[in-house]
Amino acid sequence: MEWTEVDPQLFDAYPSPQPLKGPDDMDAVLDAVAAGKTVEVTLADDSVVRGRRMSLGRRAKARGLVLQMRAQANKLIVRQEGAAEPQPEKPQGPRKRKD
Repeated sequence: MEWTEVDPQLFDAYPSPQPLKGPDDMDAVLDAVAAGKTVEVTLADDSVVRGRRMSLGRRAKARGLVLQMRAQANKLIVRQEGAAEPQPEKPQGPRKRKD
């Protein structure tokens, strides 16, 4: 790697970075799922279902969420993993030994 010291005005001559995109519709879906709701997403075409499913999964992972998703035609059903599954009861009392 090579580097040289330049005039500070040269820095101003370079274009500034573009601002990041604002929130989109997938953020609203993740907010609802994080609140414990089951959400149905209707997409324009069934060819984009796989891409949206992958996008939701990546964004959810960044938020610390684990999702369950199912797709049919151009619709995608999303819920947080473990949202509607009852927790098994733990047995009360001492454990029995096997002889």
